[in-house]
Amino acid sequence: MHGSVWYFVICGLAVVVGALYLRRKLRLSHQFQNKLQQEFVALQQEKKIVYDFLHDLGEAFTEEIDREHLLRIIVTCARKVTAAKGAAIYLWNVDRDKLIAAIISGAFPPPLKVDNIVADQLAARQEDLEAFLTLEAIPADSGAVIAEVARSGVAVHAEQADADNRFPWFRQKVLQTETYLAVPLHYREEQLGVLALANREEGKSFSRADFDLIKSVADQAAYSLQHAKIYRQLTEKKRLDHDIEVAREIQRILLPASAPQVEGFNCAAMNIPAQEVSGDYFDFIQIDEHRWGVAVADVSGKGVPASLIMAMCRSVLRSKAPGNTSPAQVLREVNRQLYPDIREDMFITMLYLIMDGSGTITLARAGHEAALLCRDHFRHIEAIEAPGMALGIDAGDVFDEVIKDVTVNLSPLDTVVAYTDGINEALDAEGNEFGQEQLKAVLQAAGPQSVDFLVKTIVERVQNFSSGHPQNDDITLAAVQRSE
Repeated sequence: MHGSVWYFVICGLAVVVGALYLRRKLRLSHQFQNKLQQEFVALQQEKKIVYDFLHDLGEAFTEEIDREHLLRIIVTCARKVTAAKGAAIYLWNVDRDKLIAAIISGAFPPPLKVDNIVADQLAARQEDLEAFLTLEAIPADSGAVIAEVARSGVAVHAEQADADNRFPWFRQKVLQTETYLAVPLHYREEQLGVLALANREEGKSFSRADFDLIKSVADQAAYSLQHAKIYRQLTEKKRLDHDIEVAREIQRILLPASAPQVEGFNCAAMNIPAQEVSGDYFDFIQIDEHRWGVAVADVSGKGVPASLIMAMCRSVLRSKAPGNTSPAQVLREVNRQLYPDIREDMFITMLYLIMDGSGTITLARAGHEAALLCRDHFRHIEAIEAPGMALGIDAGDVFDEVIKDVTVNLSPLDTVVAYTDGINEALDAEGNEFGQEQLKAVLQAAGPQSVDFLVKTIVERVQNFSSGHPQNDDITLAAVQRSE
C-alpha cells in the first residue's frame, strides 16, 4: 500500500517537472522567436534605410547637383544605420594640406582639443558647434584620427574611444567621444576625405557590423561625390563655353566684316584666332573725306584677357583717330589713355597707317612687326622701319619721344602688308618657323593677282606649313595696294 502511494507521488512529480520543463522550453522558444523577429525587423529597417539612401542619391543626380544636399543625404543615412549621435564629412582642400568640414550633423565632438571656455559655448548650442567645426580646419599632419585616416586611407573603429588618447577629452558630456568610426572616402586612387561618426544612442558602442556597413556607405558616397564633382565641372565648362562663344561673337562683330572702298586704294584683311577669342586686332577707320586709317595690333597673351584688352584698344583708337592725320600722335594719345588700365605683365604692339587719296601712306609703329613694302610688281620687297615702343609699357614720357611718323609715296600697284607674328613665327611639326623669307616668296607669287587673293593665299600657306602642329598664335594681316 505504501509502495503504491509512493509510486503515484513519484509519477505526479514527474508530470509536474515535465510540464515545468516543457513550459520553460516553450518560453525560451518564444523568446528566441521574438529575438529573431526583432532582428528581422531591424534588418528590414536597415535595408529600407540603405534603399532610401541609394534612391536619394539617384534623385540628387536628376537635376543640377547641390553638393550640400548630397552630403546631407550621406550623413543622414550613416547616422540612421548606426544610430549615431553625430556625423561629419571632412574633405581635402585644394592644396591637400588640411581637411575642411564639408558638413556636420548632430552632436559631433571636436576632433582637436578646444579651450574650456570655448568648449562651454559649443556644448550649450549645437548650432554653434556645427558652425565652429565648419570653420576649424584639421591640419594634415595633426594627430587627429580624421587626419590619420585621410593620410593612410585606413579606417578606424574605436569601440571604447573614451579610453583612447587619440581623442581629446572634454569635461562637457556632450563633447566627449565614447565610440567612434572613421572611414576614408576614396575613388579609385584619389583620396577625397573622411566620413566619421561619433557616439551611439543609448550609450552603446559601434559594432563590427556597423563598421562594415559604414565602409560600404562610404564607398558609395565617394563614388557619388566624385561624379558630382565631374558633373559640376562639366556644367561649369558648358557655361564657360557658352560665355566664350558669346565673347567670340562679340569680337567678330567688332572686327570689320569687309574692307571699305577707299579712293585710290584696294584693301583686304583677315584674322584667324588661335583660340576661341583672339588678342589680335585689325581695323579700318575713316579719318576724313580723303583719308582712311588701317590698324593691325597684337595684345600680349591669348584668350579672354587678351581679347578684353583688344576691345579696349579698339574703342580708344576709334575715339582718337578721326580728324588726326598723324599716326604717331594718335598712338601717343592711345597709349596715354590705356596705360593706367593695363596690367604690368601685358602690352600691345600696333602698326597704324593712314592712306591718303593722293597715293601716299604715313605710318607709325608701336613695337610691332615692320610692315613690308612691295614695289615693282612684287619683285622688290623691303621692310618699312619706323621707331617706336609697345603700348602700355610707359606712361608717355619715353613713348612720346620715341615714336615717329614715316611717310612713303606709292606708285600704282605698290602694296604695303602689315601682319602679326602669328604668321612669321608659325611652326611646323619639326618646330621650324615659317619666317619672313617664306612670307616674301608667297608675296612674290600671289601678289600680282589681287590683295584679296594675296591675303587668303598667305593664310593658306601658313596653315599648310603648320599642318600637324597646333596653331600657337593668332594670325592677322592687312594689305593696302595703290590702285592703277
